[in-house]
Amino acid sequence: MEIYDLVIIGSGPAGYVGGIRAAQIGAKVCIIEKDDLGGVCLNRGCIPTKTLIKSAEVLAQARDAEEFGVRISGDISLDLAKAMARKDQVVKTLVKGIDSLLKSWKITVKKGEAKFLSQEKILVESGRVREEISAGAFLVATGSSPAQIPVFPVDGKKILNSDQMLKLTEVPESILIIGAGAMGCEWAFILKEFGSEVFIIELLPQIAPAEDETLGALLLREMKKRKIQALVGEKILEVKEDSDGILARTESGEELKVKKIFVSIGRVPNSQNIGLENAGVETDGRGFIKVDSRMQTSARKIFSAGDVAGGLLLAHKASAEAKVAVANALGQREEMDYSVVPSVIFSSPQLASVGLKERDAKAKGINYAVSSFQFRALGKAQAIGEIAGEVKLVFEKESQRLLGAHIIGPDASALIHELALALKMNATIKDIAHTIHAHPTLSEAVMEAGEAGMGMAIHIPKPRL
Repeated sequence: MEIYDLVIIGSGPAGYVGGIRAAQIGAKVCIIEKDDLGGVCLNRGCIPTKTLIKSAEVLAQARDAEEFGVRISGDISLDLAKAMARKDQVVKTLVKGIDSLLKSWKITVKKGEAKFLSQEKILVESGRVREEISAGAFLVATGSSPAQIPVFPVDGKKILNSDQMLKLTEVPESILIIGAGAMGCEWAFILKEFGSEVFIIELLPQIAPAEDETLGALLLREMKKRKIQALVGEKILEVKEDSDGILARTESGEELKVKKIFVSIGRVPNSQNIGLENAGVETDGRGFIKVDSRMQTSARKIFSAGDVAGGLLLAHKASAEAKVAVANALGQREEMDYSVVPSVIFSSPQLASVGLKERDAKAKGINYAVSSFQFRALGKAQAIGEIAGEVKLVFEKESQRLLGAHIIGPDASALIHELALALKMNATIKDIAHTIHAHPTLSEAVMEAGEAGMGMAIHIPKPRL
């Protein structure tokens, strides 16, 4: 029986990152993976969807080329097969990259399904091969999967989940996206650009319900501009299939006839059938593994990170948790800090946020204020033809300390990190405003939002008395 310092179950953003960090510390590491290296994020989530988003962006730029004085002769159209092939190649390249990294750190990778036999031992099965492995500590990083919702019977043909969307062989003539979270919003813009008639429905009262209200309202406005038909505060009561497509009926009585449905709500933890009960690892009512601030489970030698441990289902949060978990598993002492975790929706325009939303500050009873600055006032935004959106800051009134930041607009996914660092460093809006930003850049909107909080923004007209 092989013995390791640390055995990790799963090789996604928590698993492979945790493995490399453990090897950097000096541990002998083994990773067990039943599918492809990289987990859901690399193979069926973050990376493939962002690759298709780029195809949609290039298509949109080609269609708008004449506005920039560029003539493109011939028809501008999508070759879905090529876009999908490029997506697959990007994924393949990155999977090879992870494999190379793990080999460089001399991390053992075993293919198969792992199951705990006790707190000190697991069984790995691959076909007829069965192997017992022991370790000083374990990290469970098995991720999550799309939830199965009875009212939306996913069949892989007319009713699809997120995994099946990445295997489309033709652009749907029409599609209803159920759930307007990050995934739903991203696919709405992808498919609209690809040529689908897109409907998106959200049970909660705003698009992107996890985001600040301002961002949700502005994204809804942009959806309407693109002729994406969005319904909020609506519930699907039933769906009926026929030979011509699917009929979805809402609680308000509206009927939507489409060719496909994409179910973009809910994920469940991959915590079943891995023997957690044999190791004394506790889960909550939904199956997520219970962990403390050190990412330690109810079993002393077993840690968990990523989607299977609950909380925000974000790849970068999973990686951060894994680093903390591994440090503690190997005798160090660290605690997870969730106060600064950026989130991004790669819609068009992009949404990004970090820290408290306005509703959070209000619920906490904080004496706060907000300031904002619109991208349309920037020379850079006008030059590149992307003027929709704004930067919104939430800050404490008395101290002017930054509490949260929310961006909708071009490159929001990159711009948010300046504000994440500001939040981490307990910066004030004055600190942001007095940091010189290069001109002409989109990041000037961050500086001017800080100045706006002080009543000193240069590119906001003087208020009328």
